[in-house]
Amino acid sequence: MKKTALLAALLLATPLLAQPGPRGGQGNGPGAGAGAPAAPAASPFVTYFASLPKEPLGSAEAAEIAFLREEEKLARDVYRALFAAHGDRAFANIAAAEQRHMDLVKLLLDRYELADPAAATAPGEFEDARLAALYTDLVAKGKVSLVEALKVGATIEDLDLADLAKALAASDNRDVDAVMQNLAKGSRNHLRAFAGRLQALGAPYAARYLPADDVAAILAAPRERGAVDEIGKLLPGTGPGLGRMGRGRGPGAGAGNGTGTCDGTGPGAGTGPGAGFGPGDGTGAGCPNR
Repeated sequence: MKKTALLAALLLATPLLAQPGPRGGQGNGPGAGAGAPAAPAASPFVTYFASLPKEPLGSAEAAEIAFLREEEKLARDVYRALFAAHGDRAFANIAAAEQRHMDLVKLLLDRYELADPAAATAPGEFEDARLAALYTDLVAKGKVSLVEALKVGATIEDLDLADLAKALAASDNRDVDAVMQNLAKGSRNHLRAFAGRLQALGAPYAARYLPADDVAAILAAPRERGAVDEIGKLLPGTGPGLGRMGRGRGPGAGAGNGTGTCDGTGPGAGTGPGAGFGPGDGTGAGCPNR
């Protein structure tokens, strides 16, 4: 089901599909009490994904899925390196979201019995030579300063969205489209987070891969919440106000589970055993950065 209209949905998701609402983010700092975390409920998207038909997969689509797996790993690895360099929590939070993006692509690799290019590679290692070179370049640039690191983050999300737009235009499998729509939703949220920080620091982000008008429209739209289907429509049960709260872990008072802004950058109140107050890290199952 090749589509031009879906590109607009990919890049310019409207508030009608995703209205802001509170969301629970699982804290990963110490909480005031030590309790085993509750077993996670099945993800609404995973349930939906399992209901989609397994369709014939062309060689070009198979190669694109493998590339997307490594491209999400690139984002995760770069953000982890930049968190180590600057200690800015946003990079750790969004790196965790990129791991979930990798997990989404892994659903496709497993379903179609494709080799996983990220199965045995260390941080910064890639089978794709372009991504390997890009990792080295982006980490070097991002280590210069926090502003440069935020520019690197915005650039990665810009590139991801441009690549996803091309891949979505060529895809005709519903399950592949569904995964890519959710990757794109997350990348738009991450681009908003990085660009918002840059704007506040007086260094607004300039589009590099997407058209400037598309980037401006993404940044002007509110953060998107919940999982979506193959055409970008919000899945039932994942809309505003339905996110689950995580549980604090570890002894002592400290950061608990975020129940406020769940973009990996905002404050959240602790809940569960030993509810400290600290930053919500945007890693909960109901977070928009999944």
